[in-house]
Amino acid sequence: MSNEEQLVLDYLEESAQGVANKKTSDEIQQALNLPTGGRTNEYTRDIIRNLIINHNAVIGSDSRGYWIIQDEEELQNVIDSLNSRAQEIRERATALQSNWESRNNG
Repeated sequence: MSNEEQLVLDYLEESAQGVANKKTSDEIQQALNLPTGGRTNEYTRDIIRNLIINHNAVIGSDSRGYWIIQDEEELQNVIDSLNSRAQEIRERATALQSNWESRNNG
């Protein structure tokens, strides 16, 4: 785990226990003086994604922030949200493919 990953994880564990205490990517970035990586704090978002995928972190997220998941209800809410978003992305990809084929083969 990199130093910055550890800083983000420590920050969330200390100040964002549970959904009620979520922190925005701006708050995380500013508190830890991280690079922004762009208008939507891609750098911080990438660190959090990596913590979840590669370092067994249980970090929840929604459109308003990030937090350390505290119970199965929070976990299930995050999983349901991710699955819904994944389905919407698959539907959009299928529609784009179909639209392309209709325009170019019809």
